[in-house]
Amino acid sequence: MKTEHVSSETENESYPVEPHYHPVHKIPRKIYNFFASAKLAMALLVVILCCCLAGVTIWRGVAAGRVIFNTLWFNGLLVLLVINVACCFFGRIWGRRVTVISFGMILFHISFVLMFLSIVYNSLFYFRGNIRLTEGETLVSGDPNSYDIHEAGRFFSFSRLKGDTTLIRMHTDYKVGNEDKRAAYEIEVGEQGDKKDGFIYITHKLSHHGVDYFNDRQGYSLLVTLGDKAGRELYGGFIPLQSVQRSDKSYIYVSGYKEGDKVVASASNFPVEPEQPKFGLKVALSKPKLDDRSGDVEFSVYRLSGKKADGSEKPYLVVNKPLNQVVVFDEFQLAAREVRYWVGMSVRYEPGKPIVLFSLCMGLAGMIITTAGRIFRKGVRGQVVVQQSETV
Repeated sequence: MKTEHVSSETENESYPVEPHYHPVHKIPRKIYNFFASAKLAMALLVVILCCCLAGVTIWRGVAAGRVIFNTLWFNGLLVLLVINVACCFFGRIWGRRVTVISFGMILFHISFVLMFLSIVYNSLFYFRGNIRLTEGETLVSGDPNSYDIHEAGRFFSFSRLKGDTTLIRMHTDYKVGNEDKRAAYEIEVGEQGDKKDGFIYITHKLSHHGVDYFNDRQGYSLLVTLGDKAGRELYGGFIPLQSVQRSDKSYIYVSGYKEGDKVVASASNFPVEPEQPKFGLKVALSKPKLDDRSGDVEFSVYRLSGKKADGSEKPYLVVNKPLNQVVVFDEFQLAAREVRYWVGMSVRYEPGKPIVLFSLCMGLAGMIITTAGRIFRKGVRGQVVVQQSETV
């Protein structure tokens, strides 16, 4: 009777036999099946591809990062894809004997998972900005106001950028050996007791605690001083200038800003905040010579409209003067005292980048190991077939 009972139970089983799970164990099994689903992988790949296409067509640059690439939901999709790949692959090889071929495949898939996780990590904690300094000027690295433009990941903190950034000097016709690097910036970064100085040029960067400094662009800065009628200096500050090419191929350098490739000459408050502005000022420099600190300066003075310079109207004073020549008007004296270089540097903090590079090397090593293992196995099988044929 016992044998008949066992055989009847066996007849009711379907093959392949599915393992019997305790009800408590069914929940994690269903969760695993969901993450290891091929349908989930296909859906994730389609959604991520559509997001990437939108990020390079509809939105671009900073807008694409703000709307798509730096958002939590997009990075969540990447993490979900990583979990899906890990469950699909490692669930299949779990418990199997590790060979040279399978070891290489394991390395490759680990590198794939690691690379996507580091991309997510980088997009949430990265920083990219442009900082502009005049020779001898120091700015606080962790102050957002020190940067002309900047973008950062959702969880980036400016406290990560410690200390100051100082432009010691810009070197023209800088050479490394016999190779001309054209322009090089001598800079110092870091906080007191942990500073690093060096040169950056077109093929060389300066790195300090994971923060990279690259050269970007340079121009002229004009030191303008304001005094009263008695000649006492009340204020002095450097005004960065933008280069504009004339029809005769010569250049003039004006105060203002760039919109794409176009320079917009504009008036700004002088003195600048937090000082009390007295008027609006626009300057233009022609024939600059840094060797003897010479050149011609055109001052355009505007009346204030409210608290800002009204550059839309005609200036009430326009005058040309050589450097160090004083312009007297109303109760003020105005003079351009010195010309220096200003430089713009690109500052980048990308904590996930080294991990991406490491994972790529790991994936390449996995592919080499797998390929070598398959070649070796094919050679061994060939020898076995030859030996068997010889025996026969």
